[in-house]
Amino acid sequence: MRKLYISCDMEGINGVCTNRHREMGDLFYDWARKQTTVELNTVISEFKKEGVEEFVVNDSHDNMINLRIDELPEGTSLISGTHKTDSMMEGISADFDGAVFIGYHGKCGMHRAVLSHTYSDSIFHAEINGIWFGETTINAAFCGEKGVPLLLVSGDDVLAEEVSELGTGTRSVITKYGISRSVGRMLHPKQIAEYYRKAVEEVFQSDIKPFILKSPYQIDITLREPQMVDIALRVPGTKRTGESSLQFNHDDYITTYRAFIAIQTLAARSYLK
Repeated sequence: MRKLYISCDMEGINGVCTNRHREMGDLFYDWARKQTTVELNTVISEFKKEGVEEFVVNDSHDNMINLRIDELPEGTSLISGTHKTDSMMEGISADFDGAVFIGYHGKCGMHRAVLSHTYSDSIFHAEINGIWFGETTINAAFCGEKGVPLLLVSGDDVLAEEVSELGTGTRSVITKYGISRSVGRMLHPKQIAEYYRKAVEEVFQSDIKPFILKSPYQIDITLREPQMVDIALRVPGTKRTGESSLQFNHDDYITTYRAFIAIQTLAARSYLK
């Protein structure tokens, strides 16, 4: 293994449990940003020990300008900035040997998953081909479409259940235990570092397969308010299926993924004022 892709979110980082941690400008945000960098660098360090030479990190949280390239190890490049076409999956391609998701979180509607949501709080429920999905599942399928296996995911214990359901052998690092959407039992950072070490070691002892969803693709989405559907129907190919729900069908996964990103982006900007 020579080249690794890393998508780095923040809600699943150890210690993070409130909007005050994840929103830039808040008193608590800078600590959370630094803790994210610590966990990210720990992962890079452990994969370097196994011989990985090149790392491409995609800053995948909120406005996607949370990480600083001068705080990352040599051999790392950083995809930073807002309005990426493929959002949390920007920059991944078939020439990567594997992918890692850091600081991910539970899917929308999970009451015990810390800061649970699926891309935005405008999504009440989302399924693809009948599978209730979160960011881990839909992004893992994006990797699989490129032939890239998802090697490791970190986040709370509820997220680890979603990772297990992929059935690919992907390893999980549990960074905290969910009590409610805004409360978690946090672990000491040294313990988390040891979990990362063991998980990376297991990656190289395992046969991890890409996660692949079969075509055709059908996404069914329930949004939080009816007028969100009115706006989201601007995405070609969508159709209303209920007062607050809509559907999108396509044979191509990347097109389906981008349609979902467009739907949730439009919906997130359409709360009734």
